[in-house]
Amino acid sequence: MVNSMARQISVSNEVYELLSKHKGKKSFSQVIKESLCANEKKTDIMKFAGIMKNEKEELEQLKAQIATEREANYGRSFKEE
Repeated sequence: MVNSMARQISVSNEVYELLSKHKGKKSFSQVIKESLCANEKKTDIMKFAGIMKNEKEELEQLKAQIATEREANYGRSFKEE
């Protein structure tokens, strides 16, 4: 559950002016959250595409393990398309 209770904070005039310029129609909370979350490192999963293409045996083992775990957890088998 998200706590939506408001809090008061104090910021310098300089910070207030910077937030106001970036605010537009957004709330100050949205601007602050976007600024803080922008610093989180995001991984581009596409950099992993094809990384194991020359490791067929390992890929088959991983595929078998995933199929086994999926069957155990969800009662569904893995079907190749």
